[in-house]
Amino acid sequence: MNDIKAFYPAVIVFVMYNFVVRKIFHAYCPFLITTGFPCAGCGMTRAVFYILTGRIKRGMALNPAAPMWIVFLLWFFAERYLRGRTPKYVKAVLAMVVVITFGIYLYRMIHFFPGSPPLVFYRNNLISRALRMMNG
Repeated sequence: MNDIKAFYPAVIVFVMYNFVVRKIFHAYCPFLITTGFPCAGCGMTRAVFYILTGRIKRGMALNPAAPMWIVFLLWFFAERYLRGRTPKYVKAVLAMVVVITFGIYLYRMIHFFPGSPPLVFYRNNLISRALRMMNG
C-alpha cells in the first residue's frame, strides 16, 4: 500500500500523458514522437502481452528483450511483495537488463531498420514538424 500511495501522482501523470499524446500523435513513446525513431522499449508492451498469452514468436518479433523484462519483473515483484524485501543487487540486475536491451536495440536498428513495426520511422515527429514550420 505504501508503494501505491507513493506512486499515485506518477500514475495520474502517466494516464494523462497517455491520453494526450495518443490523441495528438497516435503514438506513445516520447522518443518516437520527438525524433521519429523507435526507442529500445518500443513494442515492449505488446511483446510482453503476446509472450504471456502464448504467442511467443510474435512477441519476440516485436521486441526480443521482452522475456528478460518479464523474468526481471516477476523476480522483483516476488522479492518485494511476497518475501517483503528488496535485494541489494536489484539495481545491478536492472542495469544488466537495460544494457542488454540497449544492445539488442542497436543490433536491430543497424540490421533491420526500417522494417516492420515497431522498427518504423514516424514521419509526424516533432523535429520534422519544426523543420517544416521553419522552412515555411
